[in-house]
This record gives sequence, C-alpha cells and structure tokens, in this order.
Amino acid sequence: MAAEKDSIDSQREAAESYQVAQQQLQLIMLQKQQMKMQSEEIDHALKEVEKAKGDVFRIVGPVLMQSSKDEIVKDLQEKKSNFESRVEILTKQEDRLKKNLADIRKSAEK
Repeated sequence: MAAEKDSIDSQREAAESYQVAQQQLQLIMLQKQQMKMQSEEIDHALKEVEKAKGDVFRIVGPVLMQSSKDEIVKDLQEKKSNFESRVEILTKQEDRLKKNLADIRKSAEK
C-alpha cells in the first residue's frame, strides 16, 4: 500500500516537473522568436541606412534627431550583436530544457 502511494506521488511529481519544464520551454522559444524578429528588423534598418547619403534621422523617444550614418550603423550593429548573444543564450537554455524533458519522460516510463 505504501509502495503504491509512493509510486503515485512519484508519478505526480514527474508530471508536475514535466509540465513546468514544458511551460519554461514555450516561454524561451517565444523569447527567442521575438529576439530573432528584432534582429531581422535591425538588418532591414541597416540596409536602409547603408543606402542613405549623408546624415540620417532617428527617433529618440518622441523626438526626431539627426545623426551621422556611421553613428547609427555602429549603434545598430551593437544592438544586433546583443540580440544575437541573447538568442545564443536562449538556444542553450532551450537545449537544456529539451534534454530535461526527455529525461523526465524516460524516468516516467520506467
């Protein structure tokens, strides 16, 4: 009787762990997708800035400000690099969670 209760408790804990890991994985995948979209927007902005001749304008809060092309390109490349770093970190977290889910699944099958 006690062994049966322990087995049920163990299964319940595994199911809860699996559900939490799945939710975390979904959140990470969503964040990763958002970062990739923002990186693509920066790519598009970089292409447009490269086409510009002379100074360009950027929106800073509610104000439109004139800036040099080089300054904007530098800022956009820096932002893109930050997004790529975040995507890399999220990819590692995603891989770790997928492995965790597989481990939970295997232990539940035993």
